[in-house]
Amino acid sequence: MCRPEAGPFLFDTSAESWLARNRTPEVQLWLATYLKMHQIAVSAVTVSERVRGYSMLWRKSPEGTRSRISAARLAYLHQPLTVFALDTATAVVAGEIMALLPEPPTPPRRAHRHAESRQERLARWRFDRIIAATALVAARPLIHNTLGAQ
Repeated sequence: MCRPEAGPFLFDTSAESWLARNRTPEVQLWLATYLKMHQIAVSAVTVSERVRGYSMLWRKSPEGTRSRISAARLAYLHQPLTVFALDTATAVVAGEIMALLPEPPTPPRRAHRHAESRQERLARWRFDRIIAATALVAARPLIHNTLGAQ
């Protein structure tokens, strides 16, 4: 696990979501230590992906659970975050990264009888490249997936 004092970091969507869900004492201690020194920082793309996730979950859920999903979405949007915008410099770096790696390097994701479509895979791949470009332009180490898998 990386040291909190090595931050501040830029967290990609999966890492930021993992931190929010993980309740193990080790991760909670790491997060508390990190937050004493730094604020969580994400790309605007991460905010977009998280809002999309909440909206898709809301649409698929029964009426009785939608208020809980809406509350979680609002709590996410009102938490203290540093959000790096998608500006010209980030767009240029992202375009260069995409040109260097023109094909997604990972296979489609599969979960619960659902295979990721080519369109979904390309969108995920492009979002990941934009988040990586955001980290480069912001001069912040990128935390991808989980704290233990850098």
